[in-house]
Amino acid sequence: MNNKIILNQPDKLAVQTCQNVLKELIIRSDKFNVSPAKFNTLVKAFYTLESFPAKKITGYIDISANTHLTGGGLDYSSFTIGEDYFEIYTGFVAYRGGECDDSSWEKVFSSKDTEHRSSLLKALECWAESFLLHLEENPARSLLIIDRSKLEGDETVHSEITPEPKVISPGYSRSRPAEYEEVPF
Repeated sequence: MNNKIILNQPDKLAVQTCQNVLKELIIRSDKFNVSPAKFNTLVKAFYTLESFPAKKITGYIDISANTHLTGGGLDYSSFTIGEDYFEIYTGFVAYRGGECDDSSWEKVFSSKDTEHRSSLLKALECWAESFLLHLEENPARSLLIIDRSKLEGDETVHSEITPEPKVISPGYSRSRPAEYEEVPF
């Protein structure tokens, strides 16, 4: 019995589009002010997509680029890689008086659906262009990376990025205490 899952053309296009965006984020990570831990997440996301649809992570990774609009709104392009799904979407959120007044999102692609747009290639091209344009507006503030996933071997990388503090005692503290005679005064 062959348990190999074959990707269809829409899946391949969506994966390739997000991998291209991830390559850009990795290559220009200094411009986007990506921390070492978030850089690790970008690489993990690329690796996970490279082997999609094989399950490589538990949890999810969400990567978004956004632009703050006048009046407090937010326009965004995003993709999420989960344990058993992969989605690409775009949307906006508007605020009035500090509360969410209106929001909308549109799914560009979902691995959970068998139906896709008749012009998926064009939709993915527009989405990727929008994602990168959000980053051009304010490179250091526009990128949001949320990693609620685990990948086998993550613990080792995480411990290298945030090592546990080591207690080091000076060399003289390990020598045997000397015996002193009492000195009369």
